Amino acid sequence: MKYANRRSVMRGAAAGAAALGAAILDGAALGNEPKAPKLWALEGELKVHPKYIYRYYLVFGDGQKCALYGSDHDRNPDQLKRLEAPVRVRVSGVLGTAHHAGGTKENPSPFGPTWIVYMDVHEVEVLK
Repeated sequence: MKYANRRSVMRGAAAGAAALGAAILDGAALGNEPKAPKLWALEGELKVHPKYIYRYYLVFGDGQKCALYGSDHDRNPDQLKRLEAPVRVRVSGVLGTAHHAGGTKENPSPFGPTWIVYMDVHEVEVLK
């Protein structure tokens, strides 16, 4: 049986630590690489509401609406500010839902309880 000397043990430990550190930083060791969110595409007429819970929204052909926020959930995204509403657009982004409770007794809301379908917009394309 061959005995390991101190130098060979230290080299092996250093090499193992370096490999483990690289794998963890790379995400390969855990297998949980961050996945990009699924981007959905919607088309409709972009409109602006001056006083509602959301400022920009998309109106579909049947009258349904989808609130539009910036990619960081900003109420006034720069991508939409530049457009002259109403205009027909194709937007792509992450869809979500939010519940507006309608306020509290201490802080009542002028808007009743409702569910909102929204999109955090990543891309905007004006259609002709």
